[in-house]
Amino acid sequence: MSLAPKLLQSKPYIEKALKDLPTLPAVVTRLLEMTSNETVTTAELEQLIGADQGIATKLLRVVNSSYFGLPRQVSSIGQAVVILGFQQVRNLVLSVGAMSVFSARTPRAREMQRYCWEHAFGAASCARLIAESKRLDPKDQETVFLGGLLHDVGRLFLLSTLTTMYYQVHEKAKSGEIPLAQLEAETFGIDHAQLGMQLAVAWNFPEQLALLIGRHEGPFGGEAVPMLYCVHAADRVASAVLYNPEEPPANSTIDPEVLAWMGFNEERQVWLHEETVVSVEKVSEFIGLL
Repeated sequence: MSLAPKLLQSKPYIEKALKDLPTLPAVVTRLLEMTSNETVTTAELEQLIGADQGIATKLLRVVNSSYFGLPRQVSSIGQAVVILGFQQVRNLVLSVGAMSVFSARTPRAREMQRYCWEHAFGAASCARLIAESKRLDPKDQETVFLGGLLHDVGRLFLLSTLTTMYYQVHEKAKSGEIPLAQLEAETFGIDHAQLGMQLAVAWNFPEQLALLIGRHEGPFGGEAVPMLYCVHAADRVASAVLYNPEEPPANSTIDPEVLAWMGFNEERQVWLHEETVVSVEKVSEFIGLL
């Protein structure tokens, strides 16, 4: 069956949706700027986040969930920043802000959106584990976590823009015969990574973060890019975990170049899969609160 009719149907919708793309909440973009500044104070962050009551309320709800398992109730944004740290709070606020942009209007869309966020948090945790194992700089480890969290923002865009068509593409990709990005390109004329890069630029994300989002699918070649490799590998591991959490995949879908850079033996790969399973299980309740 020719994909040309689908391309003709979907391209105008995608172009219009990109043109009409809502801005991220002001607190999110300002927070990205502030947390890259080492002189920012807890009081400044509390004032910024507190100005958006919706995000502040959701943030406190998540912080007090069993996901974090804190010994006492956190009643203020300032407490949350002190206990969790600037970077963790930034990641949570960014998640809440991104979720607010993409609507899911049907039960099926909401179910798939939840899947996308479970995958995102699983990939973020996995990417940081790889970065720690490879002894990347602590700042780079945080950037890698954020890249894992937002690497599939293009999928959320497609899901909210062309819900039925994207659901069909996603279900077909589950067979594993054709990669998701290839199916997206054949169906829509663009894949989620390329779309994600456009979104990152439109939202003025830092250049390094835009790179991790836009190039995580590959192909790779030439000099190694450690942070990008971490996000790519984590994306593949998180997908394997969500499709089959009980058994690490026998044939890795991680790019061979990235696998060689990682240098993980079979035991280490199993460890990475199992740790990602735990992360996804822990985040399941938390996502319902966002």
